[in-house]
Amino acid sequence: MVQRAVRLSLISPIYYRPSGHTLEDAAKKADRKGIGYDAMVRYSYGFSDEHSTISRIAGGERDGYSEEERRIIESGGEIGRKEGEDEQIPAGTSLFEQLPFIPEEKDLPRLILPYSSSSSGIFYARIYKENILECVCQLLFPSP
Repeated sequence: MVQRAVRLSLISPIYYRPSGHTLEDAAKKADRKGIGYDAMVRYSYGFSDEHSTISRIAGGERDGYSEEERRIIESGGEIGRKEGEDEQIPAGTSLFEQLPFIPEEKDLPRLILPYSSSSSGIFYARIYKENILECVCQLLFPSP
């Protein structure tokens, strides 16, 4: 498999309300939510010669940014953590890949294998509602 990820630098964290959803749950919910809905699941992973392990650590969700928040972001400002937003994708550099489909959790070991040696053992699967018809899945692998 050819590595398709690019380097992404988040200037500020993306904050989320905690949620117990799975990747599949987040994808279903995103279909029903408004544009900008954003959900993530944080995983740990490990690989050996015999098998791979992926474990869900936490999850979170947030509604789309308001018009004012979008203006702040576009001008390089930071949106602070709101009350109840106790989960996050932290600021920093990550390998980033946007998938052309939303995978099931059972498919994640195969999808993340190309990035396993260049990451910290943690990754984020993010479901984002881009427009009225389309939700995307993004994988983020923080640099060690």
